[in-house]
Amino acid sequence: MNYYLDFDYTLFDTHAFREELYKILEQNGLDKTYLALTPEQKNNEQKLLNIRELFTNLSISKNIPIESFLVPLDELYSRCEEFVYDDTVEFLKYLKSKNHKLFILTWGEKEFQKEKIKASKLYDFFDEIIYAEQLKYTLSIDYTNGIFIDDSIRDLEGLYNQKAKQVYRIKRKNGKNSKKELNIKEILEFNSLKELQEHLEKHT
Repeated sequence: MNYYLDFDYTLFDTHAFREELYKILEQNGLDKTYLALTPEQKNNEQKLLNIRELFTNLSISKNIPIESFLVPLDELYSRCEEFVYDDTVEFLKYLKSKNHKLFILTWGEKEFQKEKIKASKLYDFFDEIIYAEQLKYTLSIDYTNGIFIDDSIRDLEGLYNQKAKQVYRIKRKNGKNSKKELNIKEILEFNSLKELQEHLEKHT
């Protein structure tokens, strides 16, 4: 079976990672509003966030040495394994043990997503990384033979309406969508990948 897993807030604690990005701004005398327009908030037709590009532009506009942004950013990337949720690796190993094909299906600016995923050291678990800069349910994917795991209400409902074989919601604490409610009650919700794994062990 093909499993398509979201990255941010599903495999990776993007909330905690973003808090570290805010600290880089603060170290340079800037507040978090400079990072307010994130990929999750931008409309699909607008340009998505590239963090290196953002920091470069701030360096120029605020007359701050670029190293003041990029040195701590690279140090942050060196710690990216810390932001992988505690149950992520066990869940991926479980799926691999069942001989499933695994894909990351992530939405956002490709280079920013690629840096985070590479730094998280999860590449080896996946058969392919799909970087979507358009909505996840508008791609050339065989949705009817795919199982999708995501946190985004928009994407979950869109995937469900594309007749995906199965759609699961991961509702993490501090997740961007954790306070939002699904309109489609047939989509099963879990608070963690550990809970989802226990469900799969019982029902598949």
